[in-house]
Amino acid sequence: LERQLVLQNLMRERQTAMQIAWTREFLKYFGTFFGLAAVVLTTGAIKRKNPTVLLPIVPLSFVLSYHYDMAYGTLLQRMKG
Repeated sequence: LERQLVLQNLMRERQTAMQIAWTREFLKYFGTFFGLAAVVLTTGAIKRKNPTVLLPIVPLSFVLSYHYDMAYGTLLQRMKG
């Protein structure tokens, strides 16, 4: 029984490590997309003189913040707690 618990903990740790690795990889691509989108939307807002063009940056920034916290922050520790 004790051996089974050790193996379950090991599997959980591996699964968590895999999730963090996936999130870090996703963050690379999404961060690039977010940066490019921010530049394009800002340029569009300046050219059109319409600040509402910048509205999509708000939800995208929430997604970026969530994944950054998951990959490099303390989200997993807070979830465990």
